[in-house]
Amino acid sequence: MLKRHPLSLCIDLKCKGQSVHPSHLTNVVSAGELLNAGTLLNCLYTADQGKETPNPANRYQFDKVGIVTFGDYVGDLGHPYLWVQSLGGLQFPSDNPESAGVGSKLSASHMEHTMKLLRSRLQARLALHKQFISLEHGIVPVSAECQDLFPAKVISRLARWTAITYQEFEEMPMAQHVLKVGLAHKTDLFFMAVVERGTARLNAVVVLNPRYPDVTPLFSLSLMWKGERTGRTDDNLRAMESEVNVFRSELQGPRPGHQLLTNQLQRLNVCLDVYLETESQVCDGMEGPREFPREKMCLRTARGPNRLKPFKYNHPQGFFSHR
Repeated sequence: MLKRHPLSLCIDLKCKGQSVHPSHLTNVVSAGELLNAGTLLNCLYTADQGKETPNPANRYQFDKVGIVTFGDYVGDLGHPYLWVQSLGGLQFPSDNPESAGVGSKLSASHMEHTMKLLRSRLQARLALHKQFISLEHGIVPVSAECQDLFPAKVISRLARWTAITYQEFEEMPMAQHVLKVGLAHKTDLFFMAVVERGTARLNAVVVLNPRYPDVTPLFSLSLMWKGERTGRTDDNLRAMESEVNVFRSELQGPRPGHQLLTNQLQRLNVCLDVYLETESQVCDGMEGPREFPREKMCLRTARGPNRLKPFKYNHPQGFFSHR
């Protein structure tokens, strides 16, 4: 019953203008899961995680021999993705409305759409792999088309970019609200970014959905400077989270949006600059030079009872304003 099917299929995807050799895909520690066979095809279609067999008859067979979950055997047998069943001409009844539509049409149009999704997924992962090489060296790559999104002078810098596990993510206090509302899943990829300027250290945990860039990466922040601040305790940290999480249309760059993650990281650098420079204007009255002199031009340094800072960058005027 748990014997591997004798039929296998190799798909050769031609990606225009891109050639990849295995030797190009080494020495990038944080990119380890990007092209992993066990994660590359996760959620090609929404919610199609390939963790459970789609054939209802299998469940009765498993019960007879004491198999609790098929997921324990995925490593040996492979993922029974619904789109694979569909391409193989198999269609099973389903009580899940989201997955039922995946194999509803066994047709040439379905084949074409799946191949487009496979190609897009591979291109997105290759783009991320290339970007991670720069991120691991503390460089946030900004393409020529996206230069206008940021001021010419950005002082805050990316100090560290590393992959973390789902278990590590679960244990982080600043990730609890993300877990509570169900915005992170085991099928996602997780990373930690550290941005520094002077004595200030901004930690960001990043949830990267398998369907990136169609689904925007989610950032959760914690600032270590004169104590610890998070989006739950500091309105301006919450505003910074909004700047990177919410305004996708400003950050995705040219289609298909492969620069979205790196643009989010660069906006995080810029937001930390604004946070620290405007905060220093209302410091505790200590004499001597300020640690974070004003480098950014702001129409107003704070607004409203929450004293929100001006994080929106206006090009080509070059000033920062409130939203």
